[in-house]
Amino acid sequence: MSVKNDQELAAKLTDFDGDRYDIVVLASMYAKELKKKPEFKSKPTAAVIKEALDAVLTKRVTKEDILNLSTSNYAAEQKAAEEARLEAERKAKEPMKL
Repeated sequence: MSVKNDQELAAKLTDFDGDRYDIVVLASMYAKELKKKPEFKSKPTAAVIKEALDAVLTKRVTKEDILNLSTSNYAAEQKAAEEARLEAERKAKEPMKL
């Protein structure tokens, strides 16, 4: 982000009249989800957090959108982890082939 964009973001944050703690939590959750997208993988974490904070402050994403996205991704990650665990158990029980 440029200096102008940094100043605009700071002004938006200063002018925000809601709960700043909620905004920070939502922005960090959204940044975590953004970091999974290919266009954000190579960007520094600070830039992703700024993008997420800007999206939350400008209401491009809502609290419900972030919570739904986070919940669905968490469920998918847990399902994949469980499948990997079951596969590892299955392979461990197989007799060794020489």
